[in-house]
Amino acid sequence: MDKKSVIGFVVIGVILVVWMVWTSKMQKPVEQKKQQTQENVQDTTKQKVQETKQVEVQKTENDSARQNAMNDRYGIYFSLNAAGSANDSSAAREKVMYVDNAKYRFVFSDFGGSLKEVYMKGFKTWDGHPVQLVDWKRDRELNLLFTSKDGKSINTRDLVFNSVYREHQAVDIEKDTSFTLKYELLVNGDSSKKIIKSYKFKPDSYEFSVAYEFVNPGQFIADGKYQVVWGSSLNLTEYRSDEEAQFSEAFAFMGGELEQMTPKDFDKEVNNDLNGNTDYVSLRNKYFGVFIIPDSRKGDGAYLTENKIHLPNDGSRHLFSAAVKMDIKNGASEKSTFRILITPIDYKILKSYDLELEKTMRFSLDFIVRPIAQYMIIPFFNFLHLFISNWGLVIIVFAIVLKILLNPLTKKQTQSMQKMGTLNPKITAIKEKYKDDPQKMNSAVMKLYKEEGINPMGGCLPLLLQLPILYALFAVFRSTIELRQAEFIWWIKDLSAPDVLFHLPFKIPLFGIDQISGLATLMGITMFIQQKMTVTDPKQKSMVYMMPVLMTLLFFSLPSGLNLYYFVFNLLSIGQQYYTTKIRPPKPEEIKKPVKPSFMQKIMEKMQQQQKQIQKRKR
Repeated sequence: MDKKSVIGFVVIGVILVVWMVWTSKMQKPVEQKKQQTQENVQDTTKQKVQETKQVEVQKTENDSARQNAMNDRYGIYFSLNAAGSANDSSAAREKVMYVDNAKYRFVFSDFGGSLKEVYMKGFKTWDGHPVQLVDWKRDRELNLLFTSKDGKSINTRDLVFNSVYREHQAVDIEKDTSFTLKYELLVNGDSSKKIIKSYKFKPDSYEFSVAYEFVNPGQFIADGKYQVVWGSSLNLTEYRSDEEAQFSEAFAFMGGELEQMTPKDFDKEVNNDLNGNTDYVSLRNKYFGVFIIPDSRKGDGAYLTENKIHLPNDGSRHLFSAAVKMDIKNGASEKSTFRILITPIDYKILKSYDLELEKTMRFSLDFIVRPIAQYMIIPFFNFLHLFISNWGLVIIVFAIVLKILLNPLTKKQTQSMQKMGTLNPKITAIKEKYKDDPQKMNSAVMKLYKEEGINPMGGCLPLLLQLPILYALFAVFRSTIELRQAEFIWWIKDLSAPDVLFHLPFKIPLFGIDQISGLATLMGITMFIQQKMTVTDPKQKSMVYMMPVLMTLLFFSLPSGLNLYYFVFNLLSIGQQYYTTKIRPPKPEEIKKPVKPSFMQKIMEKMQQQQKQIQKRKR
């Protein structure tokens, strides 16, 4: 390997390191302070229970005062249930009901006629609890926001709707596919002015629909506008809140463009008021998302808010809200239907809607990574998974297939490096001869390359082509729902997270990590063997140790799926290199076989010709 090839390796490595550090903050150990974390979870749970009890007591003791205060605040009277009135203190207690299908369990409340909780069946949080996505502190979503005739801002989450279902009634949609959940709010007790919310469900889907119907809205809504609001971020589901925060975003898809909100500063709320045809708004965390999709007609705009707050133990959380803005077209009667999708961030599911929902699957270096991830890696992974149930084996097969596809490039790389090795004595002689004239030295070296038919970039080209694939793999392994909590073998329990063997009693300087990953260590060993087999120049021996150590330390904090891929790919490369150098080395005539000048060679030749012409003119 000549000096230029080594420089190419170093540059590629530096680019990789900088990008990885930029896109992924150094991971803290998954098992660090486990006991303390469990205590924090227990404390949080106790706090939640205490707050819930306090809320229930307050509801029971102060229903009448609450109703009167709400009536004074909003200037709107509301019915509570079929038998009650606004003055029934007992009727103001919250009444919930449950809707189940194969994908979820929904909990609805007559407070706001809203969605109180949503449990995703088949998914667990990092600590083994069912995934519940509605923010438990706020706990009511899909509400309406508008301005009343007297100029007050009305959020229907604060109002109690009429409903005819029994308290704690449960409905199984797979058995009762025609069920419709209906809520009604009378304005000033007048049945001629009201809001009706109707929910319809599907037996085996993450989607349901909600229809908002206004009777005589022109008599109680001031500006002929309203918003359908999801008012808070989705609950956190992963161990590392700061890493999960990197994936939390709010979106509005309008006019074929995706508007996004990504917090940058702590404790600084930012609002984005958008106007125009709106296809959907969305919120997401690392693995789950909610989409509000106007169905009867497109929305008339979107309103997004974002903020970023600190959490204990160096954690953080991104706070979002998203709303679709709707214009009221008829002051006597208005009805709009929305499709609500609360789903894992799964490319197949999002793509199936043909609404470009998959654009919310954001990646670092999106313009490079997205095409590779969405059109190559994810579809091929899913194809392999049809026949192979273990995702770790899928990654191994993927590495083998990719190695086969890249074999022609790797072969050219090996041949180029071997040719460069035969020229080292001649190149050394040229450098010694023209050591005081860099221009003549470069010209002589390029002439030698041309005479020998060598492409000086041939050793680096395969690496450059693999780099975007490596970036895409990093993004896929880090955020794809299929790999979330997917076990491989032995200690590897989650292919989307580092496989931690043990923790050090200290942090490694500069890298800030104190965890040792088994697969990253194996990957580093195979990289060392590769370097040992490749680097023969004594002046470049430091490369044998520097790059493997550097990459191993960096990969300690990366997903185990990525380390598994890289480890297998390195093993295959070692086997290929051993075969081509020991078992079947190239014949002398193959080494000397000329190749066409590369693009870079042509550019260098043109530059040299231009320099010669300039020098002639000066003479």
